[in-house]
Amino acid sequence: MVEKQKSIIGLITDFGLHGSHYVASMKGVILKINPLVKIIDVSHAITSYSIIEASFILKTTYSFFPEKTVFIVVVDPGVGSSREILALRTKSNHVFIGPNNGIFGKVFEMNEINLCIKIENEQYFIKPISKTFQGRDIMAPVAAYITSGVKLKELGTEFNIENIKLAPFKYEILNNEKKIKCYLQYIDDFGNGITNFPIIEESVKNAILSLEDGDLLTLEHDNRTYEGTFTTHFNKSSPGSLLFLKGSTGYLEISMNQENAARLIGFKVGDLIFINL
Repeated sequence: MVEKQKSIIGLITDFGLHGSHYVASMKGVILKINPLVKIIDVSHAITSYSIIEASFILKTTYSFFPEKTVFIVVVDPGVGSSREILALRTKSNHVFIGPNNGIFGKVFEMNEINLCIKIENEQYFIKPISKTFQGRDIMAPVAAYITSGVKLKELGTEFNIENIKLAPFKYEILNNEKKIKCYLQYIDDFGNGITNFPIIEESVKNAILSLEDGDLLTLEHDNRTYEGTFTTHFNKSSPGSLLFLKGSTGYLEISMNQENAARLIGFKVGDLIFINL
């Protein structure tokens, strides 16, 4: 039996400002099923089709939400294809709905997932189902039904977590060359570039333990090199200086003091970079 319950649904899409009506239609579907739900717009400004950016936004926000929050991620270059739409529940008791295209692969460790379902029970879909807007016709209603008490196992069949696709961008520590290979996964409005190099994880600490405030590092991007300083505070450098920061999200960031690093260097989300230690 479906019962309307107070709950939270978080939305992450690449619809942008001009796609606000797409967001509105998803919200309408949700509220028709469960008018008591609270809908949070986590972000609709994901770079178009950027799986790495959507994954970053999800990873760095979901743990701040209460248990039982349901997240819908609609960044789906393969919409309408044979790729699966999944519903995952983690040990933290958060639920995630989205395409199996790499978005979930680095958000949490696989051993944090206690249930993964391939969504296929059309009883919980909006008909007719659009081949180009499954966020509205499949993901939104499914999320609403989950907040109304429908169990994940009623939505489809169990899916082997080993078949959850990993994000297509991986960092590497090239010890022989004293170099980090990584990618830009997010750029904020100040032009700060957040890499996918997780400086707080045990597996990478040895690569940065020897670094001290003021150490010089070199950035390689698009066949050009830029020298900067490793630091923990903006105020320890002069305006216009290139900085390598331990960011608040736990990733290594590339910034310029009071300048726009992305514009001046020319990097964008998804770009490959090297950092010489």
